[in-house]
Amino acid sequence: MPADQLVSLASLCVKTGRIARGEALLPSITSRKAQMVLLSDGCGANRAKKIQDKCAYYQIPLIVLPSAKFESISSKINGAFAILDPGFAKGIIQAAEHREDVQAFNLTKTSKPETSQ
Repeated sequence: MPADQLVSLASLCVKTGRIARGEALLPSITSRKAQMVLLSDGCGANRAKKIQDKCAYYQIPLIVLPSAKFESISSKINGAFAILDPGFAKGIIQAAEHREDVQAFNLTKTSKPETSQ
């Protein structure tokens, strides 16, 4: 697997337009249209916390990239964007699972353990 497969897939997704950014980002998370979110580590602290909290609550996978890698995806996007296409999201998550330079949250859906009585 190439080291930059995550960046390549994310760049391709941006070019296809299957993303939500800016003011459309948080509504895409709350409506669960977002399949995953990419966040730059250079994003402002308040916005980053709000995005992380929303992703945790709605169980949307979140990947935090170093700002240099994030900027190589698209120079027009600042801070964060959501991937709306499930195919791209799956590929990006698979590419991010074994990388040490990214932080990943909620990559797998957690289910509540069954209780027997």
